Amino acid sequence: MFRLFLLLICVLPCRATAVAGGQSPGWSWHDAGTKSLRISSALPEVTLEAGAKGAFVDNRAYQIGKKRFRLLYQVFDSNAENPIGRCGAGREIHLFVYEMTSPTPVERGRILIGSCLHNVSLASQNSGRPGSESDFSSVIWRGDGLTIQWWDGGATGGVASRYVLRDGRLVADQPGAGTR
Repeated sequence: MFRLFLLLICVLPCRATAVAGGQSPGWSWHDAGTKSLRISSALPEVTLEAGAKGAFVDNRAYQIGKKRFRLLYQVFDSNAENPIGRCGAGREIHLFVYEMTSPTPVERGRILIGSCLHNVSLASQNSGRPGSESDFSSVIWRGDGLTIQWWDGGATGGVASRYVLRDGRLVADQPGAGTR
């Protein structure tokens, strides 16, 4: 099981940084185990959360009005306390949205987008294509926020959720959807 995890960690960075051949553009992997907890020049002064195994940084900037944003996908163990139990080798992925303010980016929201324990996953990560575990194309930036396309209906049964910026926070725009 541990060897499979090591293989997965080695493969993820290659898939995430590939641009040619229709693969996911703009994502880079940052491993918490081999680098400091600082992310990159794309997100200066941002550090990984405690327990994060690494993060995918979306190197593209997005805009709402005159405000610029960047997306960060942090990866955690699903069941670190019980590594041989249910989802012991599984992962949790949280999407963090940062407003690019000077001198330090400000977190405007976080959404659980992948979880073995909570049966939540992106549609793009369950496509069956090689490397799909690092495909975040189901997170789609739209003019005033983002839309997430879920696999198998997501936790609330909806195939997509819409999140918008309100009062400085990224919040669910669908009645009853809540944040995941």
